[in-house]
Amino acid sequence: MKLGGNYHVILSEKPLRYKYINGERMSQPLEWFVREEFSSPQSAVRANIEFFIRLRNKIEHRHTGSDEALLTIVSGECHSMLLNYEEFITSFGGSENSLGKNLHFPVFIGGFTDQGKQDLLRMTKSLPADLRTFLTEYDAGLDDTVSRDPRYCMRLTIILESGNRKGDLSLQFVNDKDLTDEQRIVAEEIAANKGYVITKHRTVPVSNANNLKPRQVARAVEAEIPFVFNSNTLASVWRKQGWRPVRGSASPEITRSEFCVYDMPHNDYTYTPAAVKWLIKRCGTADGFAEVTGLEAKLKKTDTLPSNGEEANLAGTDSPASES
Repeated sequence: MKLGGNYHVILSEKPLRYKYINGERMSQPLEWFVREEFSSPQSAVRANIEFFIRLRNKIEHRHTGSDEALLTIVSGECHSMLLNYEEFITSFGGSENSLGKNLHFPVFIGGFTDQGKQDLLRMTKSLPADLRTFLTEYDAGLDDTVSRDPRYCMRLTIILESGNRKGDLSLQFVNDKDLTDEQRIVAEEIAANKGYVITKHRTVPVSNANNLKPRQVARAVEAEIPFVFNSNTLASVWRKQGWRPVRGSASPEITRSEFCVYDMPHNDYTYTPAAVKWLIKRCGTADGFAEVTGLEAKLKKTDTLPSNGEEANLAGTDSPASES
């Protein structure tokens, strides 16, 4: 921000009066500085900082014992905040102030083993309900261009390479903006579909890798939102959102492939992990649930409504869907 500006809280212009605390002029809150520096509401950097301001206010002096799980879930936002700070400090104070000499890529074990993945999922579900609601509502309230921006949340796709050629760096970072269009398409497919097996010699596509059946989708989504979400709900979603054609269609393969894939040998449909993430993001509030599904949100028996204190009808149990 420009030097010499008056960033104190002014009570009146004439005569000029300031608010004082312990004999010192009171400065504007952090939110004010963020809005001054990043005036556009669509700024991904601003969204990232405001996320941590609200998260700090949410967890301060509360939720003891959930630190490890919370750090795991917001690690992408943490990486983005650190890189945003690095960009700011080097542009403002010069490259000699870079953190790059002291901070390096961390060593990850959890995500590379089956047990590690199970532990990460377990920690995610151990978060208090109000924190899960806050994370869902904040992300759902962002424009897609902001939520997908690496300056808001950094997402990494790591591909293991074979061999150890002397002189090569053990870790090489490739920025999305430095890729050609063709390379970017391949990278996005790997990151989104996860339908690849990385072997020592080649990359082999695997049909429907990591895709889920309707009941698996319903269970995964319901576990992360306050509302009942069963196979019937999923059927309402794909009809309303046009993810796939109705049964008996002459062109069953015409789907929104980022969410739903037709399985010709079995004559049915599977759903992608991206579909689960999208549903969790959009269905975390009562209004979002109704918009996505076309149904009234019904609370699970153990949750409370995140958006207001009004009573809602308690949900029933999952019933078999006629068509999912």
